[in-house]
Amino acid sequence: MFEWNKYFPFQNQFSKEALKKADPKDVEDYVNRVMESVFGSNHAAQFPFRDPLPKKEKSMDAAPEIDIFETADHVFVKIPAAKEQIDNIKIKHTSQALFLENFHQKDQQKKVVLPSLVKRKGTKAVYKDGLLEVMFLKHDDYNLSEVEIMR
Repeated sequence: MFEWNKYFPFQNQFSKEALKKADPKDVEDYVNRVMESVFGSNHAAQFPFRDPLPKKEKSMDAAPEIDIFETADHVFVKIPAAKEQIDNIKIKHTSQALFLENFHQKDQQKKVVLPSLVKRKGTKAVYKDGLLEVMFLKHDDYNLSEVEIMR
């Protein structure tokens, strides 16, 4: 008989009754600890979702939060920036990432991983009301490759 229990180590740790009484914040903290142990301390930047529950207090000298979201055809990146910064910021991108040069300090580069592949052409950036918004056109990669099964 195959030992399924060894591949599901949490089945005895969580009972149905314990889960019914669980506080959502405790569950979120547990999941965040597991994610941090697997993906590292900056795991939130690797995923295109935002935490709906309030965060712990942020330090005042922390970098402003960059918001990323996507629609069916576009990827949007919203970056809080002062009007004085805009003249110095240079925007570059690959099909997978956005690079902001001179964003916080001169000669410093900030990399933002995009949730989908984007096209080289058609990117637009607009600054309005303290937000720099970069709009990318999604690249639909439908390249299909057949793989031969070796026997």
